[in-house]
Order: sequence, then structure tokens, then C-alpha cells
Amino acid sequence: MERRAVPGAAGDAVRVTLLGPQRTVAGARAAVAELIPDGPVAAVNAGWRERESDTGELDDVLGGRLQNLELHRRWLEVLEADPVLAAAEQRLAERLDALRTAYRVRLRAALEAVRAVHRQVRDPEVAVDAGADALAALRALDTWHLARGRRLRAEHREEVGLDARPAVAEHRAAVAGLLGGSAGLVVAGGHVGVLLHVLELFALRAVVAGPVITWSAGAMALAERVVLFHDHPPRGERPPEVHADGLGLYAGVVPFPHARRRLRLDEPERMALLARRLAPSRAVLLPDGARLDLEHGVLPRSARRLDPSGAVTAGAAG
Repeated sequence: MERRAVPGAAGDAVRVTLLGPQRTVAGARAAVAELIPDGPVAAVNAGWRERESDTGELDDVLGGRLQNLELHRRWLEVLEADPVLAAAEQRLAERLDALRTAYRVRLRAALEAVRAVHRQVRDPEVAVDAGADALAALRALDTWHLARGRRLRAEHREEVGLDARPAVAEHRAAVAGLLGGSAGLVVAGGHVGVLLHVLELFALRAVVAGPVITWSAGAMALAERVVLFHDHPPRGERPPEVHADGLGLYAGVVPFPHARRRLRLDEPERMALLARRLAPSRAVLLPDGARLDLEHGVLPRSARRLDPSGAVTAGAAG
């Protein structure tokens, strides 16, 4: 099978397998049996929050070898044991929420500028020039949101001395020990914001070494960038948002699970804008039943993705 290197991927990258949403568990069971055939399998189920311990089906997928890292429970225990950190996390959440509100206000205007140029400017040369500039402004806004959020999180870590706080250090050591004794890691879905927060809090990026299998919100959280998307929300339009840095276990790909249910794939202009906005990263669709093995940061050429025209393609990247 032909393969294409993912831009920016390190040669010693962790081997990651992305799966489509697990409406049935056959795909996950087969991937685990093939890639992690023996030994305990560490699992992150924290995206399901209070349902984190409901792992009967997941343990069955893992062949009865599940080692639940219980990151959500650990997070709650850290906050209870360290009220200073809990208060600081609340302040951080409020600042990030304010940042997100400002970003969303500006995002709608930036998107409308790109679309309005396309609709209203009739001179082709002017339209191309103005459209490129409007797209650059939109991408700069996404970059600003990422950078400002990164800065707020870094200030939080420095102000509270996060790495040196006893409750955090204790749980990080325990998680590292469990991962060290496991043959691989599975990261399930759920709430991507909670999932990303606990993955970062307990420093999984520094200790993951074995094969990683992930799906849905897990696939999103492990990417370089987390993009929130839902073109069919219950209340009004919600344009895709470049939400935060992900864990960065793989590069050059922005995954879109549930794409056919959550993206307007039948609107090429809309999809073209999304693809161009995220370039050079590729917008990769993860439909039910999909499996993408990113060996050493390499994306299979069969991966379904959005090309610059807005079409869903596989094969050579556009």
C-alpha cells in the first residue's frame, strides 16, 4: 500500500491507530487483538466523566485485560486534596471561557468576510486577491486563539507550580507506573475538553511508549490541534472552531469523527474553506468502521479527507 509521510512527524513517533466511532465494537476488538495481542492494556475512559468506571463493554473489547487509568477520578481527588489548585483551575476555566467568547464573536465575522468576497466580488483577479487575504485573516485568528490559550495555560502551570504539587506528582507517578506495566494504550471518546485536560494534567505525552488505539474524542485529543465542529447543532449554526493544542501524538492530521452526521459534506464551498483553513494539516474523516494506522507518523493514502475543492477524496493528497 502506498503511504505519504505526515508533515512534521518525528521519526520516533508513537505508533497510533485511529478508528471511526465505535457504534459496534468489532473494529476496536480486531485492532486490539492485532496490535496489542498480549499483556495488560491501559485505558483512558475519562471523557465519559462520571461514567468512567462503566467499563464492562470496553474490558470485553480488550479481552479482559483492561487497566483503567481512572484519570477523571484522579482529577477529582487532586482537586479535593488541593483546594488552592482547584481555585486556580476555576480561574483558568473562566479566563479560557472569556477567550473562547471573544474568539467566537470574531470567528463569525472572519468567516462571513471570506464568504462575502466569494459571493459579491465579480472581478476574478480582485476576488482571488481579496479572498486570499480574508482567508489569511481567518487563519491568523485561529492562530491567535491557539496561542492565547497556550499562554493562559502556561501562566496557570507556572503560577501554581503544577509539576511540584504533591497531589499531582503522586498521581502522575501512579499513572506512569501503570503505563509502564502495560503493553499498549486505548483512549476512548466522550467529552473532548475533559479528556484533553486530564491527559495534560497527568502528563501522558511524556510516558506513552507503546501502541495507541483511539477513537472519537480520543482521536481528536491526541492530535496536534483540537477542532470542534458541528454543522447541525440543535440551536443555530456553529462554525468549526480551532479549540486548543492537542496532545500531539501524531502530526499533520485533523481528525473528524462522525463527519457525515456533523459536517455538511454536500456543500463543497463550505468544505473547501475548512480544508484550506486547516492546511497544511489534512482534514481526515473518520466514519464508522474506519481504521488508519499511523506508523511512525505516516498516514495511509487510503485515508478519506477533504481536498482544497471541498470534495472527499482518498489517494494522493490535494
